[in-house]
Amino acid sequence: MRIWLMVIVASILLFPVSTIASMEPSEIEEIKRQAPLHIIGTVKNDSLTEDLSDQSTSPEQLRQMKLRISKVVKKPDEVDLSINDSFDVIYTYIPSWVAMNGGKKVDIYEGDQIEIWLERGEHGWEPASGGDTIDHLTYVENRSEPIPEPWTHWIKETFREYIGVVVMSMFVLAIIMVLFLTRRFYLPKG
Repeated sequence: MRIWLMVIVASILLFPVSTIASMEPSEIEEIKRQAPLHIIGTVKNDSLTEDLSDQSTSPEQLRQMKLRISKVVKKPDEVDLSINDSFDVIYTYIPSWVAMNGGKKVDIYEGDQIEIWLERGEHGWEPASGGDTIDHLTYVENRSEPIPEPWTHWIKETFREYIGVVVMSMFVLAIIMVLFLTRRFYLPKG
């Protein structure tokens, strides 16, 4: 009985459950519909504006992408945009290797062709709801991260990913050894 209790407690401790909440597709569509600026373009440049890592618990940057506009779908009257204009978009970058609850991260790279819904934010025109309001029409495959993953993070995540396998393997080996030893010493002689 004790061993089963230990197994249950170990399972709860080693395999925590996390809940990831993202918006419903209908909510995202409503945000897109209400966004005042909707354009299609190609990312020509992506540069660091401000490093926000010291203000956050994880690596984070405020970045600026420069889009070459290929189509203006919707715009406010006070914004003067036409095809082939360059347009600056500010966004918050969180590396792909950082776990995050909620909506999609902004995943931008030079050469991507994107459809983007924007609203005026604190720093200028920003995606209306992060990566949820950016659709890739073409996606550059060989990408590099502006903030590369530290090797210590990679080791920690690899260990976390495989700890269950290691623990369960040790548990199975322990059971096999107990069965082997008990059969060896408690078998009737005959």
